[in-house]
Amino acid sequence: MKFTPKAIFFDWDHTLWDHDRNAREVLTELFVEFNLPAVDSDFMWDTFQQINDSLWEAYQLGQISQETLRETRFVRFFNALEVSGPALEFSDAYLVRTPRKTNLIPGAFEVIEILAQKYPIYVLTNGFNDIQWVKIEGAGMRHFFQEIITSDIAGHKKPARGFFDYALKSAGVAPEEALMVGDHPLIDIQAAANVGIQGIHLNLRGEVQTCENQILDLRELLNLIA
Repeated sequence: MKFTPKAIFFDWDHTLWDHDRNAREVLTELFVEFNLPAVDSDFMWDTFQQINDSLWEAYQLGQISQETLRETRFVRFFNALEVSGPALEFSDAYLVRTPRKTNLIPGAFEVIEILAQKYPIYVLTNGFNDIQWVKIEGAGMRHFFQEIITSDIAGHKKPARGFFDYALKSAGVAPEEALMVGDHPLIDIQAAANVGIQGIHLNLRGEVQTCENQILDLRELLNLIA
């Protein structure tokens, strides 16, 4: 199936910016700098990922606030690892350093550079303004995007309809003229479909396919967009 959109919406974290690699690097660095006890790297990462994913899911669904996410994430993380340390100071350091990491999903820069020559491209993210701008600037990709639409700017978080309505208005296109590319089958793809926007699920984790249109590598997009 070939898509011929008038605007393309991309999620940022896990879709273009390699959140997992960047976050894991920072956690490893901070454990050393904070003189915390050595923990098996895979166990540390699996524990963080489970806690972080759970909190972000709750935040995106409006069940907790930004403050709660930031204040409880590393308290829960340290408790789960049975590590005693300054969780809030660790959190502050994590929030400063992680956005400055520049590892991208394989093919991200190449794909966006090519598509931006033909299509207006927008970033749609539930990430916070103070964090996302640093990430995008650091990755050297800001000039490719017409606009960076965060939940702070839109006044709504994905998967709310209001978020996508705001994005469509900003891009000046009808739902059927837009295309959404993201890693989350519900918050990105199903939520966009609920508004009438076609979507492509970037399934990097090899999850059970629940979306009509799926790719396993970002570079496959170039064969799907006319």
